[in-house]
Amino acid sequence: MSIPTAAAPDRVSVSFCLIDGAGGVLAAEGADRPYYAASTIKLHVLLTALRAADGGALDLEATVPATRTFTGCDGTRFTLGGDHLDPTHPADGAAISVRDLLRRMIDRSSNEATNHLVELIGIDAVDETIQRLELGATRVERLIGDAAALEAGRTNETSADDLARTMLALVRRDEATAGPDAHRARHPATLPAQPRRSAQPRRSTQARHSAWDPRAAQSPQPSLSTASVELARAALRAQQIPLITTAVREDVDHGSKSGWVDGYRHDVAFLGDPDGEELHVLAAMTSGLQSQEADARIAQLVRDLLPAATA
Repeated sequence: MSIPTAAAPDRVSVSFCLIDGAGGVLAAEGADRPYYAASTIKLHVLLTALRAADGGALDLEATVPATRTFTGCDGTRFTLGGDHLDPTHPADGAAISVRDLLRRMIDRSSNEATNHLVELIGIDAVDETIQRLELGATRVERLIGDAAALEAGRTNETSADDLARTMLALVRRDEATAGPDAHRARHPATLPAQPRRSAQPRRSTQARHSAWDPRAAQSPQPSLSTASVELARAALRAQQIPLITTAVREDVDHGSKSGWVDGYRHDVAFLGDPDGEELHVLAAMTSGLQSQEADARIAQLVRDLLPAATA
């Protein structure tokens, strides 16, 4: 049994974006091209939930009853099923902490945890995080498996550039994570700099302000507390479905979030000490390739772009 996802891609595409710890673009191709996001939207949900926790509106230690049933955009309840379920997720009604939902959403890509968190924080709050980080190609418009939303034309999209910046906002403690104005020319000797390709126009969307964070308008960027950054790093380091990092040496600090459905296969990873000078973030997105070929293309990108970090 499959859940609704996206239309099959009509072409083969591979896009990537490599940035440094200050947000400077080191190499990119097709980085602003929007793709169906698959599970990479879970990074935007994570960032939003951690902002809510930092603002006191979401208690990470609170327990909620686990569920696989959610409310679609038309108000109809739907239940996830089949091979898209997490077999280790607690039974419906069993207590689970919000912190554990966050961890499961990232380390094992739990769809149940993701939908549960979106219902807790509100999809408008996710949109606000996207707007505040100035992610022009990203939109999160529906829950996973919401057939009514899919039929209504709602989708979840992002780009390699947006994924790289979202990852940086999650794992970097300093202000260098902030938006496109953070692009600075810092090119470590271990990585040959490549010019950024011409960007596609960014799609403008109307910001919606979420109810849980009335102070958001006073802060231009969704920066996180130290505790939230540490939580994000731990979940990303525990990734059970890596792509980029399969080509990376074991002694290189790393964490990642992959995503895939038929026809699309993506990953984004931080590589190196997130507090160090040699931090890099690489996002790679593919469409129209078989899984094995997509994985091989992504691994080759890592070897080409970051030879000092590969085995």
